[in-house]
Amino acid sequence: MRCLPPLLTILLAAFLATPAALPVAAQDLPLHGGPVRALAMAADGGRIASGGFDQAVMLWPPDLSRPLSVTRWHGQAVQALAALPGGGFASGGADGRIALWPAGGSAEPIRVLEGHGSAIAALAARGAWLLSASWDGTARLWPLAGGAPRVLEGHEGQVTGAAFRADGLPVTAGADGTLRGWPADGPPRLLATYGLPQTALLALPDGTLASAGVDGAIRLLGPAGRERRLQAGSSPLAALAATPDGALLAAAGPGGGVFVWSLPEGRLRHSLPSAGQPVWALAFAPDGTRLYAAGADRRLRAFDMASGAALGAEPAPPPERVAGLDLHGARVFRACGACHSLTAPPEGQADLKAGPHLAGLFGRRMGSIAGYAYSERLSRGDIVWTKETVADLFTRGPDVVTPGTRMPVQTIGDDDDMAALLRFLEQATKD
Repeated sequence: MRCLPPLLTILLAAFLATPAALPVAAQDLPLHGGPVRALAMAADGGRIASGGFDQAVMLWPPDLSRPLSVTRWHGQAVQALAALPGGGFASGGADGRIALWPAGGSAEPIRVLEGHGSAIAALAARGAWLLSASWDGTARLWPLAGGAPRVLEGHEGQVTGAAFRADGLPVTAGADGTLRGWPADGPPRLLATYGLPQTALLALPDGTLASAGVDGAIRLLGPAGRERRLQAGSSPLAALAATPDGALLAAAGPGGGVFVWSLPEGRLRHSLPSAGQPVWALAFAPDGTRLYAAGADRRLRAFDMASGAALGAEPAPPPERVAGLDLHGARVFRACGACHSLTAPPEGQADLKAGPHLAGLFGRRMGSIAGYAYSERLSRGDIVWTKETVADLFTRGPDVVTPGTRMPVQTIGDDDDMAALLRFLEQATKD
């Protein structure tokens, strides 16, 4: 049995120790098809990007009403996002690749950055540069205009955090418990040694570095080397975010809950609920009035920073065309509805969902929707979708029935749920 990397083992254990994701019937939109691992807000506040275990990058308006675009380009989970100058985004995947995306979203990235040998753990952008941290034990400094990256080596184990200090110094955090700076004209600098794996890193405008650890502590390292500590409990942390002016700092992790402090005094301002779910990603609106959070239950949430109240938390409407159809099946379908529409988009309009639409599903040959970028296995078209083949897909799993698919691995082990889903699909996907 292959051993997991040390930090991954710690976070996975924390994840498994927390309650499982909410039952499908209790979830509401907006949703990914799997846990959400990364968030990033455009500098102008007009769009927020999310990336998840469903391999999707989604762009949302600030009110999270519906996705503006959905792209599934990465071959594995999307684990890191960073806003780029000009309104675009960079995404990093468990496949080790980094994609650069235009402001309005696109089916294909503008540019692909390759070289890391393992998952991308963190991204940070400043001016003409992008800094990436990877589980392969290295970081890379990429010129956004093109050209070869500078490879940064020195951590012992996974590199887990990336940030540009206020003076422009690239800084990384690692599972070896260290923070390291990478000046352009000299040797690497060991900025701090904490003795415990660090899981996230960000830079504040006054030159302070904030680092989150597996012990639930946020360590604030001032530009003169002075250290302060904020404690968010004893569970590991996975995400940090700060307002552009550095007045608010937020932290969250697989233990659930979101903590927000006022800086520089370090006063706990809000302790926000997450329905008992692990939280993996945070992002602030540019004006600091709103905090976005996402995690294991696949949902994006927004909180008002004046009151701490959740925004837009009313239950979502059922999937389209549900009225009069099998309600049990409609509830099961919610997990599928994050990636698939029941109806074809109007002529001339693109389908915003990550997967192909399901209109006319039964009797349709797989890989046959014109214009959809199927994986190589699905594009063969050697399976016709029937109740029997759909049931087989969700019994053995998409990774077994259609190896190489980009579809998240989901199975249905309850016979009643399977029968209800098939009834619902038969009713709701008729042309």
